[in-house]
Amino acid sequence: MTREERAIAILDLMNQALAVIDDGDEAERLVCRVLGKLSKADAAALIGLDAASRPVSHAAWPNDRLSSALADVASRGTRKSESILRGGQHPILGEVILIGAELDDQPITRARGRLLVLSRRGGFTPDAKALLAESAASLTFLLPQAADACHRARQVHNAAEAAAALSLTPREVEVLRLLADGLLARTIATRLGLSPRTVHKHLSNVYTKLGVHDRLVAVSIAREHGLIAA
Repeated sequence: MTREERAIAILDLMNQALAVIDDGDEAERLVCRVLGKLSKADAAALIGLDAASRPVSHAAWPNDRLSSALADVASRGTRKSESILRGGQHPILGEVILIGAELDDQPITRARGRLLVLSRRGGFTPDAKALLAESAASLTFLLPQAADACHRARQVHNAAEAAAALSLTPREVEVLRLLADGLLARTIATRLGLSPRTVHKHLSNVYTKLGVHDRLVAVSIAREHGLIAA
């Protein structure tokens, strides 16, 4: 693969990933699959940190069989490293290449952090290493965006499940969220193009379904269930 062919492959990957970036974790799976295949890796995984700052796989290729081992490599291989491309040898996985900034356990950055880890028992060819090296800069831009998209998709999915569990209709959820923003019934009515009476009816249904009589308690319950961002 020539430098020009590698550049085209990387540009194509970016275009594909950005095209599906709002489709949950599809962009992350795509990155693993495409770079795993192009580099002829045995396995690839996108590793991040969970709420307890433990390494966890967010996407893997061709399956999850080696994702735990790759996550362990990521947790050991990112310490005190400022390079976005680094590698080494693993006694079982063979040659391992890591792409991305060091995973940060600070809450504000932890959710967006991703490290791409690829392994090949027989070692990567010079051509594969060149491809991965040249993709590193693009991935440092793409991976946080994909992580944000995955987070938003999970929030939407969790909120839909919570609404269904609480028997709330989409309109009732909409009214409840505006209520959480501090809007009064009349303002909510104007915002949604409804009559104040209809908004009061929705609020009455929300209070009944949540078993409360107070807007602050209703908003608190909604936040606990993920219907409203904390």
